[in-house]
Amino acid sequence: MMTDQTRAPIVEALETFESENAISFGVPGHKSGKGAPSDVVSLLGKYAFRGDATTLKGIDDRRESKHVQHHAEELAAQAWGADECFFSTNGSSLSNHVAVMTVANPGDTVLVARNSHKSLIAACIIAHVRPVFLQPDYDEEWDVEHGIPTQELEEKLNANPNTKGVFVTSPSFYGVSSDLKRLAEICHRRGVPFIVDEAWGAHYPFHPEMPPTAMSCGADIAVTSIHKTMAGLEQASILLFKSKLIESDRFRLCYDLFESTSPSVPILSTINATRRQFLQKGKDLIDDVLANARWTIEKLAAIPGIRVMGKEILNGDGRYALEEMKIYFDVGELGLNGYEAEDWLMAEQKISMSLSDQRHFLATFTVGNKGSEARKLVRGIKKMAEWAEQDSENGMGPPKDMPKHRELKTEMAMSPGEAMLSAVEHIPIDQAVGRIAAEMVSPYPPGVPRILPGEIISHAQVQYFKVGMRAGFFPLDPSDASLKTLRVVKNQGLPRQSGWIVQRCNSQSLSSKVRHAPPDTASQ
Repeated sequence: MMTDQTRAPIVEALETFESENAISFGVPGHKSGKGAPSDVVSLLGKYAFRGDATTLKGIDDRRESKHVQHHAEELAAQAWGADECFFSTNGSSLSNHVAVMTVANPGDTVLVARNSHKSLIAACIIAHVRPVFLQPDYDEEWDVEHGIPTQELEEKLNANPNTKGVFVTSPSFYGVSSDLKRLAEICHRRGVPFIVDEAWGAHYPFHPEMPPTAMSCGADIAVTSIHKTMAGLEQASILLFKSKLIESDRFRLCYDLFESTSPSVPILSTINATRRQFLQKGKDLIDDVLANARWTIEKLAAIPGIRVMGKEILNGDGRYALEEMKIYFDVGELGLNGYEAEDWLMAEQKISMSLSDQRHFLATFTVGNKGSEARKLVRGIKKMAEWAEQDSENGMGPPKDMPKHRELKTEMAMSPGEAMLSAVEHIPIDQAVGRIAAEMVSPYPPGVPRILPGEIISHAQVQYFKVGMRAGFFPLDPSDASLKTLRVVKNQGLPRQSGWIVQRCNSQSLSSKVRHAPPDTASQ
């Protein structure tokens, strides 16, 4: 086992590969850039192509006998406190697919946080499992969902004793962590694997002021993105494994099902180099980021009409910790909604936010943000506030008739996989109330589906999307990007033998009710 954390095996092998300048009659077809279009070479630089090697017959030999990637993954497993680690070059989306397939067989029940990323719902479709949804702690003041309360997990496990795995997202997109240690303990007392989508917390092991990591809290599998808060190229992600409940060979085989046989070596090399960077300099790097973020929080809070979410929200186990490198703030009092505010900020100040919604901004600070950029952000928000004050007609303002997230109750009538693959039709969105959805609809970011395949579409959901589209949000995944129509199940009659139950999730309550679906569901 390689233990020298000063090494970066993939980076070192790539340096050797480039220096050898071997003639290739294999892939990639551009042959180290010699055949690439000149305009894109000028744009990206010749080294982007020279570094686009292969693992087989590239940074390693045809048998991978040097174990270059394996050694890099061993070092990453040690750094993140896992027994095993695999690199993903298709982001944490691929990693979530692997995680679901690892713990559940077709038809099995899994508990899934309702504020999960769309990739986790996609994983449930691919694996043909039956998700029962865990309702996050809803924050009425900020209209956001935080972490999963322990009481919610206990109740859902009691109601679903055959659960094969529990999947939560922590930290949330907004930087709030659940009490992962207690959630893991609850799962493990029942022999149920606990899996954490930790995509936004890859940097947590490298600074003492960060929230506890999933691995340190007892998670069996954790998924985390190197490209989100560290310094990897887009799509750089890792899967972490440390479990007595899951067979490690199944974990490896499921990974092999999804990972490309031609993984991007540039992406792999940035995972490898970033791990070394943060082990050597992580505390100092994050110290600088925290200083810039805290200064920004103070200055933004002093701007009239701006309100910043802070640690005062931490009042339960579903709101266990808040990371200050994520700054969520309200611009609604300026008479603007977040979408039009970000459009102005980009056009006039060349500043792009991590998220904008009906009345909020989210700024995500990372090692790539310097103090000068923090100052520019504060100046930009001040100028935006002045622009809004000068002419009250400048913006539409936050939509007054948009349902809150607590009103978007989930009522499942079919599994997501059954609905997605059923006979379907496309109908006007105004006619969709009471029909069973056959697609996901996810405002992006954050990519949390607000309509799920298999869900009975409610009036609140239709209203939410109609108002949201007018306000300016972007739905990433529907078949009709304009959302004038929705894809729904054509024949809504549920087979009596399916045993499916309708699951209702209410954001205002920690509990959910279940009942057997009536035979005349189609008449709803």
